[in-house]
Amino acid sequence: MRNTVTEVLPKDTKTLKAAVDAINASDRLLLTCHVKPDGDALGSVLGLGLALKDAGRDVTLFIEDPVPDSLQFLPGSQYLVNEVADPLPEKTTLVVLDCNEPHRIGKQAQRFIEQASFIVVLDHHLIQAPFCVQTPGTKRPHCISYISTDIFAAGAIVLWIIKGLGWPITEDIATNLYAAILSDTGCFRHSNTNETAFRMAGDLVALGANPCAVASRLYQNYSLCRQHLLGLVLRTIELRGHGKIGLLQATPEMFRVSGATEYDTDDFVGHVRCIDTVEVAIFIKEVYAGQVSVSMRSKSFFNVAKLAKEFGGGGHFHAAGFRKTGTAAEIRQTLLNKINAYLEGSETADA
Repeated sequence: MRNTVTEVLPKDTKTLKAAVDAINASDRLLLTCHVKPDGDALGSVLGLGLALKDAGRDVTLFIEDPVPDSLQFLPGSQYLVNEVADPLPEKTTLVVLDCNEPHRIGKQAQRFIEQASFIVVLDHHLIQAPFCVQTPGTKRPHCISYISTDIFAAGAIVLWIIKGLGWPITEDIATNLYAAILSDTGCFRHSNTNETAFRMAGDLVALGANPCAVASRLYQNYSLCRQHLLGLVLRTIELRGHGKIGLLQATPEMFRVSGATEYDTDDFVGHVRCIDTVEVAIFIKEVYAGQVSVSMRSKSFFNVAKLAKEFGGGGHFHAAGFRKTGTAAEIRQTLLNKINAYLEGSETADA
C-alpha cells in the first residue's frame, strides 16, 4: 500500500516547516483541542497523536470533556485523558489543534500555557485571541502558530505535518484524518469543500480509511433520545426577515423530556438552513437556564463569523457560533435585530 499524500502545497510553508521542526525536536508532547470536541478536533488530535506514538514519542492526548458517543469509534480514542500531571513534566511541547483561543481548550488552559516549554498551534479558524501574542502580565513560552483559514479542516493541516515529518500514515491515522475532513466539510457539502479536500480524502482512503464505515458511524448512529429531541426542536422552526432568517430553539425542558445531551444537537442548525429561502440559519440551545449556545450558518453572502465575534465567539464565514450568559429570548432578539439591519442595508445598497 502506498504511503504518500497527494502533493497539495499549503500556504506559508515557512511557518508550517517551523511547526514540523518544533514537533520533530520534541520528545515529550501534550496534544489538546477545544472543549466539546467535534470530528475534526478529535480526528486531528488522534491522527497526530498516533503518529507521534508510532515514532516513539512520549505523548499525552488531553480533552476536557468526555468523548462523544458518536466519536468513540475513532482509533486511539482509548488514549484520551481528562487529567494531566501538575506541573507538566519538563520540556513539554503543547500542541493545540483546531483552536486558536486559549480559553477554548478549557479550565487547564492557563496552566498548560505557563508550564509548557514550547507551544505549537495548528488551526483553520479566523483568529480571535491567538496563543502566540505576548501580553503584559502573562508568561508565554516560545510559540509557533500555523493558522490557515483557507483550508477546510485542521485534519488537513495534520496531514501536511505528518508528511513533513516523513512518518508513515497507518490505517488508523488515515481513518482519523478522513473523519476530520468528512466532519468539517459536512460530508463534502459545505462551501469549504474543494479539489484539495477530495484529493486528500482519496489518498486517505487509499491508505486504509473506510469511507462507508466512517460515514455510517458519524451520521447513521444516532440514539433514540437524539431523535426525540430533534422532533421537539423541529416544531420550533420559524422564518423571519421575509424568509431569509431561519430559527430553531432547544430549551432545558426539551433536553429533560428527551433525555438527550448537548452533543446530540450536532448539525441541528442544518435542518433550517436547508429551507429554500433561508440565507442565515440560527439554532439557539439552552441546556441549562441562563447558559445559551448559538450555532449559525449561512448559504452565500452573510458572514456569520463576523456576527459571532460581536458576541465573543467565532468560526468561519459560513459557520460560526458563540456561548453567552443570558436569556434565550434576549439573545434571539438581539441577533434578529442585527441580522435584519444588515439584510435591510444590503437590499438598500442593491436597489
